[in-house]
Amino acid sequence: MQLNDYDTSRQYSAIVVKNHRLTPDDKEDIREIVLRVEDADFHFAVGQSIGVMVSGKHDLGHKHHFRLYTISNIPQSKDDKQIDLCVKRITYIDEYSGESYPGIASNYLCDVQEGETIQITGPYNLPFTIPDDKKANLIMIGMGTGIAPFRAFVRHIYEELGGWQGEVLLFYGAR
Repeated sequence: MQLNDYDTSRQYSAIVVKNHRLTPDDKEDIREIVLRVEDADFHFAVGQSIGVMVSGKHDLGHKHHFRLYTISNIPQSKDDKQIDLCVKRITYIDEYSGESYPGIASNYLCDVQEGETIQITGPYNLPFTIPDDKKANLIMIGMGTGIAPFRAFVRHIYEELGGWQGEVLLFYGAR
């Protein structure tokens, strides 16, 4: 599935509750960003992602730049509207010119201030879920901010489901 295959027609306003740097100042900028959605129709589940809509004039003439981010927390109740994201500030280097280009959505999110409102879409399902069989063994591998869905999965397994009998292995790689 490509990004332009996602339905972005239903958008929600989300208030930035927290934008906290997780890494030291002399390392790559990785942040935990906490959003609160005020719309009663918005609900999310473990393993889903949201789309972040960045307004403005973009190189290809798009009205919005759309980027998916996996939700890294679990809903604390049926009415929970708080979303946690793990975001790494990205910079792309053109292999021919050597010029540096900031990632549109990651830089937007890393720079957004507490109290500001952003537009999101979704939530969208991921291509994998937690098995129903509590005896199933799980191997999860995440690099960098790819840990986001597994943060939610581990909490879901042990805090919500309980009684997990299979082995749960989480391999995490980072610089």
